[in-house]
Amino acid sequence: MASVAGKRHNRMCNCCTVRQVTIARQNSFRRDLQKQIARRSTLPGAGDIHAGLILREKERYLTSHAVQSSVLCDIWQRDHTPEVVQSRWKLAQRRPVIPHSYRRFRSAPVSYFHKARSTVGVRKICRFSDVEKMWHYMARDLIVAQHTPRPHIGDWSGRGRDWQIDQIMSVLTSPRQAVVCADVTRAFASVNIEAVYELPYLPEPLIRRAIDYRSHQFIRRERSEYVRDVHLAIRNEYDGVLERSPSGLMEGSPASNAIFSVLLDDLPDHLEEGIQAFVYCDNIVLIAPSMSRALRANDALVRYFTGHRAGPFEMRSSVAHVSERFEHLGYTLRRLPGLPPDVGIARNGWLKFVARLFSEPRDVGEALKWLKASYGRCYYSSLREFLHMANCVRPRPH
Repeated sequence: MASVAGKRHNRMCNCCTVRQVTIARQNSFRRDLQKQIARRSTLPGAGDIHAGLILREKERYLTSHAVQSSVLCDIWQRDHTPEVVQSRWKLAQRRPVIPHSYRRFRSAPVSYFHKARSTVGVRKICRFSDVEKMWHYMARDLIVAQHTPRPHIGDWSGRGRDWQIDQIMSVLTSPRQAVVCADVTRAFASVNIEAVYELPYLPEPLIRRAIDYRSHQFIRRERSEYVRDVHLAIRNEYDGVLERSPSGLMEGSPASNAIFSVLLDDLPDHLEEGIQAFVYCDNIVLIAPSMSRALRANDALVRYFTGHRAGPFEMRSSVAHVSERFEHLGYTLRRLPGLPPDVGIARNGWLKFVARLFSEPRDVGEALKWLKASYGRCYYSSLREFLHMANCVRPRPH
């Protein structure tokens, strides 16, 4: 018996004539297919029959004109006015409706530009055509539907930056604890793309034509607003990085973060029991009960990345007691004796706030609202103290 999603798929692909197809209806159909794939992936089963059912659902998702239309509409909404989006969507519904094929499409040249990292070095940000970006979004959707990340993974649906900060705060129970803060150097660019083919979530032709950087031609097109910061970022360690084209996982692809998170899903298996790991893209925090165990965890982390199946990767790390401030995702955290965990804002966050506050006249209350929205886990006292130092507000009377 055909599934409910399968029946709806047939109706949508035949451009049903009884009722008008709408953007909302296509979005609903897309979500139904994603849920169907997720259910198939979580069902206990093995063998060719179970694998065939999942492959059929993924093929249905990738070849559906309704799904493709929904994804393209999301892409257009980020860059265009509602009127332009509506016009493009209507054009895409004209008969005969022929879905794009991920097995036969030819990729257009991918432009990229350099952008300075918040720490050290630069990123190569790729920009794709709408159709190619559509395949990357659909690849990400398939990964999210089939993979359930372990608790240490952030940067996932429902697991944003503030969610991970809350997780870290909940395990800071003693000032005797120690922390390892690590940053993977050129994380995406260092990924061995052959490891992506070993993941069970995406069809091989989709990886080869959309995800694999070796299938693309790259054109460097710098953006003027980033040129100064880029040259400042590489002035002390220039090694021809600007001349090299993108490699590994392409930054700017909606699928790259999801793939990298999947690749780091097994990190806790390589650490001692009692070491609590937190991963957000290429930023890693390990919380250990003592300094000696933190040092051993740092050594284990080095071994993990140098021997990784998608590596090897290089990393920078530091080890300290949690009573000293450490940075993660734009926040600073610490745990002092007799006090709850303290959350502040990292230096780069303050610099961004100052640039926003003084680049043009702004109301102080509006600037404070922006800061609290951007750093929702920071205590209000920290915000008020900084604004007072910047002569923006006066301290409240006690």
